[in-house]
Amino acid sequence: MAYKKHYSKCPACKNEGELRSSRARNTKERLIKFLTWYDLYRCKKCGWRGWKANFALNKSSIRTIILYLALMILTAFIVYNILKLVV
Repeated sequence: MAYKKHYSKCPACKNEGELRSSRARNTKERLIKFLTWYDLYRCKKCGWRGWKANFALNKSSIRTIILYLALMILTAFIVYNILKLVV
């Protein structure tokens, strides 16, 4: 099975580039992976296995967040004004 390569440091042994994605072993782990921004990783060097956040902010993601917030505010404003006319 091919693992995705990740280049972050292992929290246990601090080695660079040794973390690989790890599969969820049970329902609880699958649920956590599905509902959160955390993924399971394993260190090939020391064997550490644990959760790390897979959410990273960059220019593109910040722009997307701002766009969605602006759309939500605009939609709320329009709905508010329509309801004000109706009621």
